[in-house]
Amino acid sequence: MRIGFRILLSLIACSGLVQAQANLTDLSVALYAANPEAPAPPANWEVYRTVRDKLGINLKFTMLPTGADGDNRLGALAAANDLPDLFEVRSLALFDRLVQQGQLAPVNSLFPLMPKRAADRYGDAKRNLLVTSNGQIYGFLEPVTLSRQYGIWVRKDWLDKLGLKPPATLEEFFEVAKAFTERDPDGNGRNDTYGFGGVIDFDTAGILPGLGLGNHFQWVYGAYGVAGTWNYNPKAFAANVREANFRKATEYIRRLVEAKVIDPDWATMRRADLRTRWQQGRYGMFFESVGGLQAGLQNFHANNPNAELLLLPPPKGPEGKSSMGTYSSAGWLYVVSKRAMDAGKGAAIARFLEWAHSGEGYFLLGWGRYKTDYTLPNNVPTVNTQIPISVRGSYTQMRWLAFNGNPLEMRGRYPEISVGGRKYVMYQLMAQAQRQGNWIDRTGDLIVKAAPNQADLERYVSENLVQFVLGQRPINDSSWNQFLSGLRNVRFEQYEAAAEKALRESGYLK
Repeated sequence: MRIGFRILLSLIACSGLVQAQANLTDLSVALYAANPEAPAPPANWEVYRTVRDKLGINLKFTMLPTGADGDNRLGALAAANDLPDLFEVRSLALFDRLVQQGQLAPVNSLFPLMPKRAADRYGDAKRNLLVTSNGQIYGFLEPVTLSRQYGIWVRKDWLDKLGLKPPATLEEFFEVAKAFTERDPDGNGRNDTYGFGGVIDFDTAGILPGLGLGNHFQWVYGAYGVAGTWNYNPKAFAANVREANFRKATEYIRRLVEAKVIDPDWATMRRADLRTRWQQGRYGMFFESVGGLQAGLQNFHANNPNAELLLLPPPKGPEGKSSMGTYSSAGWLYVVSKRAMDAGKGAAIARFLEWAHSGEGYFLLGWGRYKTDYTLPNNVPTVNTQIPISVRGSYTQMRWLAFNGNPLEMRGRYPEISVGGRKYVMYQLMAQAQRQGNWIDRTGDLIVKAAPNQADLERYVSENLVQFVLGQRPINDSSWNQFLSGLRNVRFEQYEAAAEKALRESGYLK
């Protein structure tokens, strides 16, 4: 009897599994890589099996390349009417364009299907307003759980060796960068170091890059009081690019380039290249997030056994101003393609997101393999740093769908670690980066809809600034005025007028 009962249970279980598999919903999800240093999850990833067996979802996950390449990929998929079912958007211009094209679906109807996640993450009406069009919410806009974690890191061991102090002003920054470039701070007898490492990067992970050269150089514009895209002056609202100090900041960056104290590949490198090079010990100062630093410390100290790092406050400009940049209180944005909603996949999408919010899904997506990638001492998720990020990072490429910023999570994500004989209390460094950065809240930027020609407009500003900084064009009154006059050709005035109207109507500009 007992054997027969077991067989019966087995048959019932198999029947249920067959039924579940027969009702599988194919769900394509595309996100920007959470860990650019690591490849995509392997085909035997536990998540694939779990969501298939428990949620009835046949998950297909694709990683989008970082930066403009990711936007271009999504743009191409949209043009081919082949957008993923659920995907991440980091470009507001792209988001607006997809809404206007009818490629995205309103998600209001999905909130009741994921009650815990909706209550914890999507209940802020003002934040939802940022992704609302004609009364319909077109995206899951996450609350920011982590922002302002970027800063300039300096090699203290190099400062000590050369008898220098941490730079506090732009002029001191220049002199220190020059010494790091010319005085062989690593003592290897070769001319192979640079004062500063940064790239043109428009990643919006908790900060707003503004127009131009991206977030790695916002601290220069911040030193001149013109960080971000808009000046938010209620009596004379305009784009910062029109401010006289914007030109001065650009001239300072050009000075760094002409003095050859910045990596000459900066204009074409990617963020992953930058990380490889600071970990190799090629830079005396570099722009990096606390999370990026943590991920690279093991390699860094393996290559530079006696190194020591300090987190600099943003250098002050001629008028004593300083800011590491601008930030938004809104976090990641996930959207649903209209095609997916029309195909009846809304319920599966809500089911997957609710599963990712807490419990099993939260830990699988957020932390990876239990007892391999992380453990739970005292209920604090603790990453196994003995496994390099290039390996464990594969299993947490979807972690932003799961993380919610709770205190244990923050302690777990940014723990106290010892590398190369030095102790780093990462959550304290995070707090330091947020506290000393003089960050400027520009959440209102997100209410400004993209111009119809947003890509042309951004390209015009960025390409001209790069030409100025690289020395391909002189910077003088004539050339700068020509640059500003050219803004008319991309209808910049209309963009400014629309931005001012949106900011005033929403109450961000008073």
